[in-house]
Amino acid sequence: MEIVGKKGVSGAVKHMLDIMLIGGLVVLPSLPVSLKWCLGNLTWGAGENYWFLLVFLFSTGVFGLVMVYELRRMFCSINDHAPFSRQNITSLRRIATMALFISVAYMIKIIFYISFLTIIISIAFLLFGLAGLVFSEVFRQAVEVKEENDLTI
Repeated sequence: MEIVGKKGVSGAVKHMLDIMLIGGLVVLPSLPVSLKWCLGNLTWGAGENYWFLLVFLFSTGVFGLVMVYELRRMFCSINDHAPFSRQNITSLRRIATMALFISVAYMIKIIFYISFLTIIISIAFLLFGLAGLVFSEVFRQAVEVKEENDLTI
């Protein structure tokens, strides 16, 4: 079974990311209506903070869509057998930045709706963002080595 390539696992992941991106672009504009429906039909009583939740979900949704878009770009280059490119360094940095923004948003949410899950998500995105920054630096070093090797051959 092929792992890397358009017909391999990385190609399947890229198609899943396409579906996630399209789904997110459909769901994000529907947030005002769907959030009102959820708050009206659920009994957990968060209706008094509709605007906070709307801004929170919209902002984290945008950050999440940027992450999915950048991951999709990375998988396109991986499928083209060019994983060590400057574009992937930029994508990793953007993904890390968006993850850190989401972590901060969840830390702010803890003030209004503290829950165990909110704390876990905040810490997870913080670690994901910091790891992304480290991996972007590793990729930068790998690209430099690759470029040096390309020049010597």
